[in-house]
Amino acid sequence: MPNTVYMSAVIDAPVEEVWKIMRDYNGMPSYHPGIKHSLIEDGRPSDQVGCVRRLTLAEGFVREVLLCMDDQNYIFTYEIVEGTLPVRGYVAGVRLHRVTQGNRTFGEWWADFEVVGADRDAVVAQIGNNVFAAGFSAVAAKLAGKHT
Repeated sequence: MPNTVYMSAVIDAPVEEVWKIMRDYNGMPSYHPGIKHSLIEDGRPSDQVGCVRRLTLAEGFVREVLLCMDDQNYIFTYEIVEGTLPVRGYVAGVRLHRVTQGNRTFGEWWADFEVVGADRDAVVAQIGNNVFAAGFSAVAAKLAGKHT
């Protein structure tokens, strides 16, 4: 079964550089325009499975628990446990792959969830475009600025 939302991108930077930015579970505000603030609750390390981050969005918030952090395979997964988004059962993940031609990165960002009390297509498009695609574009732009 295909994911509810699936976005992919090729970023013109080595996988290690992209991973360094994206694996920082508390670092989304440093690159993502839609994330205003991030706080890891209870003072836990931001790469510890089970830690919870509270993201302040342009409108609303989400609390997400880190389910997996795999540095060897460049994967992390997380689950929304509370928030203002009209979703239920939201589990998502990021996986990065090395592209040897040009020393680039292929990134995948996916999520599975139910939409509750809102237009399903609109919510799916918003998450796909404004969260996942925007996130990959912002990481690419941040790294492009680093190489100039």
